[in-house]
Amino acid sequence: MKRIVLIILIEVQMLLSVQAYSSIPDQGTGSPPLLAGVYKVDITPPLLIPLGGYSTRKGPATGVRDPLNAVVLVFDNGQTKAAIVSLDLIQVKGSQGQQIYRAIREQAGIQAGNIIINASHTHGSPWLETDSCYSREVAGKVGGAVHAALLHMQPVTVGYGIGEVGFNVNRRSIGRDGKSHGGLNAGGLTDPRVKIVSIDPCDKQSAPLAVIFHMACHPNVFRGENTEITADFPGEAKSFIEKIFGSFTTAMFLQGCAGDIRANLPGKGNQYRNGSEADMRWCGWSAGAEVVKTVTWLGTREQLSGRQEVNQIRTASGVLKISAKENQGEVLWPREHIIDGKAHLSLKLISIGQICFVALPGEPVVGYGFKIEEQLHELGFDHVLVMGYSDGDAGYVPTKEMYQQGGYEVTESSLSPSCEQEIMAGIMELAKKMVKQEK
Repeated sequence: MKRIVLIILIEVQMLLSVQAYSSIPDQGTGSPPLLAGVYKVDITPPLLIPLGGYSTRKGPATGVRDPLNAVVLVFDNGQTKAAIVSLDLIQVKGSQGQQIYRAIREQAGIQAGNIIINASHTHGSPWLETDSCYSREVAGKVGGAVHAALLHMQPVTVGYGIGEVGFNVNRRSIGRDGKSHGGLNAGGLTDPRVKIVSIDPCDKQSAPLAVIFHMACHPNVFRGENTEITADFPGEAKSFIEKIFGSFTTAMFLQGCAGDIRANLPGKGNQYRNGSEADMRWCGWSAGAEVVKTVTWLGTREQLSGRQEVNQIRTASGVLKISAKENQGEVLWPREHIIDGKAHLSLKLISIGQICFVALPGEPVVGYGFKIEEQLHELGFDHVLVMGYSDGDAGYVPTKEMYQQGGYEVTESSLSPSCEQEIMAGIMELAKKMVKQEK
């Protein structure tokens, strides 16, 4: 009897929610408001699964420090649906990406071209291909999460802000010979910014529906010595944010161009150490605190009243075929989609108003974030979030100047020195197509 009453109450609540959303006016724009839905699902793997990220790490996972999650955020403007998927995983290769796209299409009806999949790159997680059952489970859960997000859509406004952290640092130490020898480089190029997107209900509730935070830093505070499953500092930051705002808010982390950026944890000489729990709190909580500070400011009356109403969604995607290295056999980590001397890279752009999400596969170095952002600014996109670690394992993606310096990121890259020019041209071609959609 209690179960029947509970089901009736849930159905009544869903009906009231639908009526409330449909009664909201078009806010004077002549178009329906932007709708958004968010959902989080646990994707923690079983124990004894091997963890990725370090070839020297022996044995399987021995425990769970903190859970791994998938967070999905779906946008709908009445004409176009788009989804962003964030996974607490080291990487999503192309074959696993296709598996996830199929699950989303079957359960939620959104096509792959309108979906960005981004992995946090935590080194406390497994590669999906190490366990086919786990890979299918993740795909099914993500598809179900997108479906659930669609069931919880509500009118929203979107705010944007920037915080700053001090723990990420360049890991390419350049010697007097002009070559990269590895090690912490406090004077090297890095990006301390935390870019923040606050998704707020139109009814001006005190807490946001979802918070996206984007930054560039390897999530390997815990290195190869660690054998416990962990989302690393992004998981710590997400928990911090959600504890502050409460159960109404879901936090999403998007990894930037972190190929040459890691946490500043000095060890012997110029190398880095395995982090402690105190190090994890420093990284996770300082990132989370910047997000909370910025989101709280974005929620003030003055910021909300000046916020532009946004309902435009644009998407563009394509597969870029660029030159690969000739000596693929010398690369330690085998990479996929090298066909007839060409690397096949999946590129995607999704814009919500003037906020543009750019997704690259593999591990692009931090320079790509700055270069792509600058060029998209010239096309009129005010806010640009450039992500690596998205749909496809292209390996390291160095900039042109790095090929003269050498170093780990160049040695372990599958791409030729012309990759920067080709990638930048491909991104600009897609961005220009999106601009035309506006016209």
